[in-house]
Amino acid sequence: MPVLKKNQDPVGHAVLDYLNGIREESILVKTDIAEDEQLLPSHFFRTFKQMPIQEQEALRRCTGRVLDVGAGAGAHSIWLQDHGFEVDALEISPLSCETMRERGVKNVLLQDIHMLADQKYETILLLMNGAGIAQTLPGLRTLLLHLKTLLNRGGKILADSSDLLYLFTDENGDSWVDIASDTYYGQMKYQLTYKLIKGKPFSWLFVDAETFCDYAEFCGFSVKNKFAGAHFDYLVELVLK
Repeated sequence: MPVLKKNQDPVGHAVLDYLNGIREESILVKTDIAEDEQLLPSHFFRTFKQMPIQEQEALRRCTGRVLDVGAGAGAHSIWLQDHGFEVDALEISPLSCETMRERGVKNVLLQDIHMLADQKYETILLLMNGAGIAQTLPGLRTLLLHLKTLLNRGGKILADSSDLLYLFTDENGDSWVDIASDTYYGQMKYQLTYKLIKGKPFSWLFVDAETFCDYAEFCGFSVKNKFAGAHFDYLVELVLK
């Protein structure tokens, strides 16, 4: 996903406002398959204790030099820095990058992950449904193959996602997903708005664990661990063969 312009960066404006003590408004989240939601900017400033179990587990499993993809306001990067890790915090949101620098994140990269090259890491994080940057299942394959080029041999990806099948399942357990559709049921369209700042619509991918693991193995990773979250979400640890 390309770097955002500041006037199309609602999350960046929201987290920078929150950092500066302006906290009365939330981010409006619109999707094509669910009702509108309100996202509080404080979500990006969670402490370790406030994070869901799969994010805590991911941070505990980091080794070596770490790339935090979609770092937001730096919650994961700050925890890792405080525990002695060298971390590159990558974001496409320029104002989120500004927020992270003000919070003390040392290495902030304003960059599209697909443009990052000539770097090597032991751990790559894709948290807060971070695998969604792939946008589509073919995009997931492209993303994983690119991340391989950024990992040292034996390096790992720690990624979380969610299986959205529950949105298409009734109280009797029957689902109505169209298996003949060309579009995977976990591919969503989003648009975010904060105050008068409206972002461009974008695609985001939520992928079930079995499909994620199949794609990872096709791309040359071993699935070392898989952890279930509290609500159809999960964490996978993928190790480069």
